[in-house]
Amino acid sequence: MAVMSNVVRATLSEQVHQELRARILGGQLPGGHRLLPEELANDLSISQTPVKEALLRLEADGLVVSGLRKGAVVRRFTLKDVEELYEARIFVELASIEVAFARGAVTPALLEELSQTLEQHAYHLGRDTMKDLTTALAFDREFHQKLVEARDNSVIAGWHRRILAQTHTAYVYLVNDTSRVYGEHRDILDALKAGSVTEARDALERHLQRSGQALLENVRRAGTA
Repeated sequence: MAVMSNVVRATLSEQVHQELRARILGGQLPGGHRLLPEELANDLSISQTPVKEALLRLEADGLVVSGLRKGAVVRRFTLKDVEELYEARIFVELASIEVAFARGAVTPALLEELSQTLEQHAYHLGRDTMKDLTTALAFDREFHQKLVEARDNSVIAGWHRRILAQTHTAYVYLVNDTSRVYGEHRDILDALKAGSVTEARDALERHLQRSGQALLENVRRAGTA
């Protein structure tokens, strides 16, 4: 019975982790929001133990920070945070495109998946609501994740997913301009379809550099507001 109880608790903890993660990425829990286990447990109609375990996992994801006095809060991103996140993304994603081409992983099936993801992204970007923005960001993440997953390294792919989640938490919190993302993703996809690793790599680098600079500008603006 004790073993079953542990299994149930672990499953519940995972469900809470996914729920709170979705709320953070969706903007319902913005940067700086205090995460009190008692309040969250009441809201979810569960005990505090799985909530506390989920908060520890969110801290490991880089989405939550804990302090001795304030308890857990949704992370606010500094200029240095954003610089480091984009440096890591550029390092991983550019190399992943090269590896994917080298191992013959840029297949018609992958290109079709990327194309469908891109169209879903564009659809939700065009609807201009907060819910659609966060859905669009989910398809944005999926586009980049597929590029990295094509290198077939689960350790790197898992690390990259955590980096993307942190990046998009900052995006939602700072309400960043996403109007240029579709065209930049289209340039990447067109280069992939053309079979040019150099053009695909260059298009991806331009996109990440521009996106990173835009987010940095918003962090500066938020800091002086």
